[in-house]
Amino acid sequence: MARREIDGIRGILTGASSGIGQALARELALSGAQLVIVARRAERLEALAQELHDAPGRVECVPGDITLDQTRTAAIERARDAFGGLDLVVNNAGTGAMGQFAETAPERLRQVMELNFFAAAELTRSALPLLVEGRHPIVVNVSSVLGHRGVPGYSEYCASKFAMQGLSESLRAEFAPLGIDLLVVSPGRTETEFFDSAIGAQGRPWKELPTMTPEAVARQIAWAIRRGKHEIVISRGGKLLVWSSRLFPGVLDWVLARQTGK
Repeated sequence: MARREIDGIRGILTGASSGIGQALARELALSGAQLVIVARRAERLEALAQELHDAPGRVECVPGDITLDQTRTAAIERARDAFGGLDLVVNNAGTGAMGQFAETAPERLRQVMELNFFAAAELTRSALPLLVEGRHPIVVNVSSVLGHRGVPGYSEYCASKFAMQGLSESLRAEFAPLGIDLLVVSPGRTETEFFDSAIGAQGRPWKELPTMTPEAVARQIAWAIRRGKHEIVISRGGKLLVWSSRLFPGVLDWVLARQTGK
């Protein structure tokens, strides 16, 4: 669990065109990080890079679909060529999905898993040769409190985040002898485009819950990177959900079942 400075850190950040990823790109670049930012929306990446042109850090854009091997390869090669190495990988890109499991097609689960889980796993795998040679390297997996507790109406999203949680716990132990830290970030509900871009977004269950700003989440992530934390659960509501699930799982099952039936 190494402490590190953000100033000078060389990283790849996925899902940087909006929400937490965009806010984190600003937070890191303004602290002196050298970043390759990745997202499908090229115009948003370019606008962000232009905004951060005079920041202490440096920003390079790689537009593309992170589920594709060529995009992951391009991001890693850009970090190597532009910065001379890699110290940080932030797997932030993701999508949501809402609706009752019995009413959805099998293809939807595969679509969610491809972006939320497989893309992150394979970017991490491909980045390992550079990370091993990095300065106090760290992998950051942006998960969710719903990776600790499944809730109705989000079965596919929860499954992808539970998978990320399990992979992260395994890799943390595997990476320790290599000198690579692994941080899992579990935000609660955040003011992002999640509901607008989620698959099957009609109805928006749980929309009444309190939210955090992406900027507040980004500050917490940057703090955890500096401190070499293993995991952070962000927001009081998120911590309440996680601990309620651990301490009173049966009660929470009952509460969620009643909520579903409304």
